[in-house]
Amino acid sequence: MDVKSETIDRPKNGPDRERRENLLGLTPQELERVFFALGEKPYRGRQVADWLYGMGVGSFEAMTNLPASLRARLAQDFTVGCLTERARRETQDRRTRKLGLELPGGGVVEAVFMSTPTRHTFCLSSQHGCAFACRFCATGRMGRGRNLTVGEIVEQALRLARELPPGVREYNVVMMGMGEPLENYDAVIGALSILSDPAGMAVPSKRITISTVGLAPQITRLADQGFRYRLAISLHAASDEQRSKLMPINRKIPLETLMRSVRHYVERTGRRVTFEYILLEELNDTLADAARLVRLVAQIPCKINLIPYNPIGPGRFKRPSAERIHRFAEYLRPRVPAVTVRYSQGVEIGAACGQLAGEAQAAT
Repeated sequence: MDVKSETIDRPKNGPDRERRENLLGLTPQELERVFFALGEKPYRGRQVADWLYGMGVGSFEAMTNLPASLRARLAQDFTVGCLTERARRETQDRRTRKLGLELPGGGVVEAVFMSTPTRHTFCLSSQHGCAFACRFCATGRMGRGRNLTVGEIVEQALRLARELPPGVREYNVVMMGMGEPLENYDAVIGALSILSDPAGMAVPSKRITISTVGLAPQITRLADQGFRYRLAISLHAASDEQRSKLMPINRKIPLETLMRSVRHYVERTGRRVTFEYILLEELNDTLADAARLVRLVAQIPCKINLIPYNPIGPGRFKRPSAERIHRFAEYLRPRVPAVTVRYSQGVEIGAACGQLAGEAQAAT
């Protein structure tokens, strides 16, 4: 399939921009306090929140219910966003689009817009790079970078919202891009609070999913704090020996500890969890592997997403044949609550599960 690839030439973030405070990432209540400190009526903050999050406006000049003098003052002292689009790749049918967004100070993170005839999904990044080094993941090969701020996460969603067809308002959000969301817990929860706030971007909590490699303490914290976001666990193996080879985190947080936190999450929230399982030929795709997986998730309300491996360059991993994938799925189906085989969108543009690595950075 032909792929549309376009590099966007934008000015780099300059010193003047860096001195101004970025309003994206502030809650409506925090914006009220900003305007009170400016000597303005607090309701101006609610107006700006509606422009920023409700309507996705990217400039103060467009905020026409604010006095012109206030708009000029805001433009002098504040910014709307801090990311610069450096590259964009699209599949030929435009159903998948990957944006390379440059961070202040350098480095590129990627956000992905995915669509079908009935659904639109935003895949957001939480970190630049990742310290967890999962063997099958391109981001893991980058190593540790830095956590993204609340504003940088929210801005990804706002930029992807501009990709929606006219008149479409509903979409899903998955924290499955670059990085480990629960390692950047406070910023991710802060961003999702703005996304799900009726006075913010008004995305229902049931349409938001947080994915994790299995940070058990943070899973427990998420459950105890009462958040209603959906939880996806990157499992990928059903034995400690096998999982530790694929995912180094398992040496610190073995399956028994992880599954205890998952059961706690289910008990506290009443929500089922999703287990993500990347199928790797002759490594974790046998019927014996499927049987171990059934035993591991027994009695847990869950859905299992089987993801055929997406290539990330030279290596020992291969995608199983269609026959092996079918056999694995069919073994699971009568034995677990729900099973889906998910062929990722955007493989041909490096936008699929496990492929994000800030590749646009090399083009700048």
